[in-house]
Amino acid sequence: MLIVILAAGVAAADPSATKAAPATTPPAEPSLWQVEINAGYGVDINGGAGAVGMRASPLTLQGTIAIAVNQEPLVYGYGGMMVETLDRGSVGVVAGARLQPEGSSWHLAGGGAYVFDPYTLWGAQASAGACSRHGKTMSLCGDFQITAYFTGSDLGMKRDVTQAQLALGVMFDAP
Repeated sequence: MLIVILAAGVAAADPSATKAAPATTPPAEPSLWQVEINAGYGVDINGGAGAVGMRASPLTLQGTIAIAVNQEPLVYGYGGMMVETLDRGSVGVVAGARLQPEGSSWHLAGGGAYVFDPYTLWGAQASAGACSRHGKTMSLCGDFQITAYFTGSDLGMKRDVTQAQLALGVMFDAP
């Protein structure tokens, strides 16, 4: 089921899957900064010294601001807030770097995540996805995102938690 959802998300974000080529072409000049809001949902996989367990992940809402730090290849540094909702509530921050090949709608990102309220979790985050341009400044994005929490007050002894999520969002470029 998760694979079907992921395939649908990638197809929706893949500009080659649509016939409206002018609406999905990337801008001639890359933006110096971007704002992105997304929501991710998937599975939690926990393991360690004992049996491995799997359950639905929290719904993760994330808002980031990205600033271009390199032009060739195009690299953005990003930072922002995240909130976990549904069966658990938490607040945290994310930061990292995103690589976007020139003229491509695809991107790769990697960084860290820190949950600080009401408990602590530290982890690494990586994602791959694509954005489809709609208008001059707005893009719809789909990402497959993995977050691995390896330390913090909310982890059991000798256990870790990995979240695999499909994240869908909207990104706005600087005008």
